[in-house]
Amino acid sequence: MTLRKPDAGPPKKPQPIRKAWKFCPRCGSPAKKPGKHPFVCATCEFTHFFGPVSAVGAIATDPDGQVLLLVRAKDPGKGLYGLPGGFIDPGETAEQALHREVLEEVQLEVTSHRYLASFPNEYNYHGFILPVTDMFFVVEVVSFDAIHAADGEIADWHFCNPRKRELNSMAFLSNRRALEVFLKQRNTSRGHH
Repeated sequence: MTLRKPDAGPPKKPQPIRKAWKFCPRCGSPAKKPGKHPFVCATCEFTHFFGPVSAVGAIATDPDGQVLLLVRAKDPGKGLYGLPGGFIDPGETAEQALHREVLEEVQLEVTSHRYLASFPNEYNYHGFILPVTDMFFVVEVVSFDAIHAADGEIADWHFCNPRKRELNSMAFLSNRRALEVFLKQRNTSRGHH
């Protein structure tokens, strides 16, 4: 249970990260228009665009064609489903991040990947909302024998043919949309055989 000071009032609603910029990071002058995009300092003309950060997500299927879903162990979306993936580090390609994140989160080694789609996302981190562009890939792995959830990151995993129940339990709308694209493509390709 979290206790607040009696005069603290209700918890603050998450806000876009751009609203946190109250001062210019170059000269320290107070912002004339906090929250405006882009941030422009009236004193030194420093300009910052609040573009999205980049992330990757992996859709991996077992030999029976079931999709690997992860149960998130922390917020945002604690207890809901997600796909293996995460943020791209500075100096890293999307493909490198994809391989690294899948290995870190579930100890699986990606052997091949195919780009699927990208979707905008919002990541609520400690009360601030970061704009994110999520890029999704269909991946193959060496084997699922070594699967192991990263402590503190992943509570469990689940293989399934995602239906409405699973899609409605996704932590992020972008993950759901990627799964819908994947399932539609798979159903279309099966229909042509």
